[in-house]
Amino acid sequence: MDAPMELSLKWREIQAKVHQQSCDIEGLPCERFECFWRLIAESLGGSRLARKGNIQNDPYRSPRVELLLGNDGWVEHTDNGIRYSFEVTRCMFSRGNIREKLRVAGMDCEGETVVDLYAGIGYFTLPFLVHGKAAEVHACEWNPAAVEALQRNLQINRVQKRCTVYHGDNREVCPRGVADRVNLGLIPSSRDGWPVACAALRPTTGGILHIHENIVVDVFTM
Repeated sequence: MDAPMELSLKWREIQAKVHQQSCDIEGLPCERFECFWRLIAESLGGSRLARKGNIQNDPYRSPRVELLLGNDGWVEHTDNGIRYSFEVTRCMFSRGNIREKLRVAGMDCEGETVVDLYAGIGYFTLPFLVHGKAAEVHACEWNPAAVEALQRNLQINRVQKRCTVYHGDNREVCPRGVADRVNLGLIPSSRDGWPVACAALRPTTGGILHIHENIVVDVFTM
């Protein structure tokens, strides 16, 4: 009798039809299990399956995701009534900033021009437009995969006419002297963007900088 196969699987649903998994099947490569993957996808109510690895060591922090089942990696996720579409093998979706997205969505930005220095797939660009009612958003992003997703998301949320996308390093492409607000949604630190953000504010009236930063908080008990 063959020895039992060691199998360790963890699953995370990305969309109703796509699941990501990390696998460790001792002695057997995952690529040989197409029928097995199909059965698992069907049991989870999906039609596509992806294998997730560690984040790549590149400037974009690209995901290391391989489709095991299916040919199309585009998925859609909805947060607070906003639709976010992205390609799972090229972009990551950050669920951890939902509180900040909700806070941005509650701002009254009607009539204002906003600059989003690190737009990504539209994490904050879209709340500023859809819920904050900003008159215009200038969205800067250097990752080509994220730019593609951002442009798609502007279309599916029907706010593309109020947003201009700048593909490239924000130090080179960000417009100057136009903003009432500048969003610096980059962690662990957005400090490199502070001079760019200040230059983007209107020279006569100034404006607001929304700065993201990881900090250490010392808690003292009395």
